[in-house]
Amino acid sequence: MANQLPMKLTKTQLDEFTALLGSAPVLSTESEKHYNEVWDGLLSSFTPHDFMELFFIRQVQNETWKIQRYTRHQTLAIERRFRESAEFQAKRRKEQVERSQALAKELAEKTGRPITELSQMVRFADLIGSSVADVDELAERTPKEFDHNRALEAGILFQEQLDRLINAALARRNDALDQLELYRDGLGRRWRQISDEIIDAAATEIKAGEKQIEPPSLAPEHPEPSASGEVVSPTNSGGEGA
Repeated sequence: MANQLPMKLTKTQLDEFTALLGSAPVLSTESEKHYNEVWDGLLSSFTPHDFMELFFIRQVQNETWKIQRYTRHQTLAIERRFRESAEFQAKRRKEQVERSQALAKELAEKTGRPITELSQMVRFADLIGSSVADVDELAERTPKEFDHNRALEAGILFQEQLDRLINAALARRNDALDQLELYRDGLGRRWRQISDEIIDAAATEIKAGEKQIEPPSLAPEHPEPSASGEVVSPTNSGGEGA
């Protein structure tokens, strides 16, 4: 048997080895189904031959998952900054309306002029109603690109931190890929060659042991004539009655 790379790990071996690698590092807001789909894609691309290769592929998987996470959260951070800004403005507007309403009520109690104050309160109620509507609209309005630009500017330090995390994850993933390549071309290949040689030697010994020792030849069934032409019986070859 020639020294060749063995077939890829079987489905049973993949399941057993994958269980040894631990649970998937998936957050509750992330999809474990998507993680497993990425894992299946990597296994199909790299076709691991042993546990060590599977270990490096899992490192590639986890670092890739982190890169996707950090990139996604860069976008979420901008949206969060905008929403926080909109909620802050809406809250401040609502507090202004509440203070104005309290002030109007206090003035009405001090002046003691119900007709005038009633008309003022009616006009003020109209103002309050429009202000509350403005508050709701402010909290629910669709952001424009300028809004996202302001949000990005406000959270630029967090974006830079995420960039550093992405670069670190990229470096670790690339290192895992390099280690996988080195293992396949170096130690892994040599280990498999040694394994094949051991298997070849064992198979040769088994075949040699299976060969039976040839039994000694039996006497011919029919007697053969001697040199003088007489038929010599094998049982009487000792010259009985000479």
